[in-house]
Amino acid sequence: MTELTLYEEAMCCSTGVCGPDPDDELVEVSAALDQLEDEFDVDVTRANMQHNIDQFLETQRIYDLVQENGPSILPIVVVDGDIVMKSEYPSYDELAAELDTARNAPQEA
Repeated sequence: MTELTLYEEAMCCSTGVCGPDPDDELVEVSAALDQLEDEFDVDVTRANMQHNIDQFLETQRIYDLVQENGPSILPIVVVDGDIVMKSEYPSYDELAAELDTARNAPQEA
């Protein structure tokens, strides 16, 4: 199973899609992640600084990037341990392409 982790800045809830006027970009990302889970064999995890700070602290590469660049480096997208995107939310098509690449990559024995 492919693992996709989305490291995000601090938000009021785990997805940022709450309240009377949620950010359209976050709504699109949430919908894309849901669609990807339905279409691919992928385990999606969202870690935001407010609710999942331990995940940032325990993942050295992510911690180092945030320390060096500040929160403007977020969001960071990681697929199977590889950082595939920084500083912007990916579209559904970009995520699907990354998952296709991961799915077709040779498996280590």
